[in-house]
Amino acid sequence: MKLVTVIIRDNQYYATKAALIAENFFALNSHRVLGRGKEQQNYAVNQSVNSKKIVDYPFVSKRMIELYVEEKHVERLIATILKVNQKGNKGDGKIFVTPLEEAIRIRTNETGIEALA
Repeated sequence: MKLVTVIIRDNQYYATKAALIAENFFALNSHRVLGRGKEQQNYAVNQSVNSKKIVDYPFVSKRMIELYVEEKHVERLIATILKVNQKGNKGDGKIFVTPLEEAIRIRTNETGIEALA
């Protein structure tokens, strides 16, 4: 089992969700998050003749999607996410794939893959 965490632009969220559903990836969690990449943009917050330039490195609004999937579906999941979100621009997002040791469905005590279905 794998945990796939995706961070994408806000404006790509609904298209990504629709593509995931079309590929039968129904179970997901999503969160609104704030963050920034390693390349920061300079924004002049206060520029006047009598004051110094104040530079801030603000966070950008993004969406985080978490999906718990069988290992055999990870490549198809990544391809689906890339198809929608890969625009060739800085800030298109990130995909993280991490091992998931165990899953337990609280209601039935099912474990492993059965708990994900």
